[in-house]
Amino acid sequence: MPFSHALSPQDRVMVFAPHPDDEALGCGGLIQHAVALGAPVRVVFQTDGDNNPWPQRYVEQRWSIDMDCRRRWGARRRLEAGRSVQTLGLRAEDAVFFGLPDQGLTALHQMHDEEALGLHVAELETFRPTLLVVPSQDDNHPDHEGSYGLIQEAMKRAGMDLAQWAYLIHRRWFCPEASGLTLQLTLQQKARKLAAIECHETQLFLSSARFCGYARDQEIFIPSQPD
Repeated sequence: MPFSHALSPQDRVMVFAPHPDDEALGCGGLIQHAVALGAPVRVVFQTDGDNNPWPQRYVEQRWSIDMDCRRRWGARRRLEAGRSVQTLGLRAEDAVFFGLPDQGLTALHQMHDEEALGLHVAELETFRPTLLVVPSQDDNHPDHEGSYGLIQEAMKRAGMDLAQWAYLIHRRWFCPEASGLTLQLTLQQKARKLAAIECHETQLFLSSARFCGYARDQEIFIPSQPD
């Protein structure tokens, strides 16, 4: 179906990315679309993607990875994320980093972690979005499922009931084409999305073809409207 839920310059779009790279893979075209309209966009990186051992082992030629190594890797991925959002047309200050535990978002959600929820609530209340762009609850990655759960609980705590468009990266059985909103990317948007993906160079050493393959002609979102 066409991209019928049109954005407007009055919208305020908040994108949640469990890890640096999800913003480009899942909605790099949508971010460009919102920027072109003049709609404010905030990208929230919930983790720094620091628990990412196999690419780090390959790049740094080490086997043992301690906390100092992880912090260094997370800092590198933050820099990549900053370059990515600027490639998509945003300013560096349009990105927010929570620094929550990579591979730990589901546990934080299950524990109703007050610190993690407090970060989410504060960001919602500060930015006052009209639309949330979130990982799908059907995504086959524990951090993406946990991200979705944290967002839903934070939204309730903030007393907000917002439209949400979910993106799906790690598919299982679910086929978003059956019920989704389709955004057709222009050639320029597709090229810029690819350039944003390539900013995440740490992730390309072992998975270049898979990552760059997300720069498709379309992006598909599963919409949900306020009750």
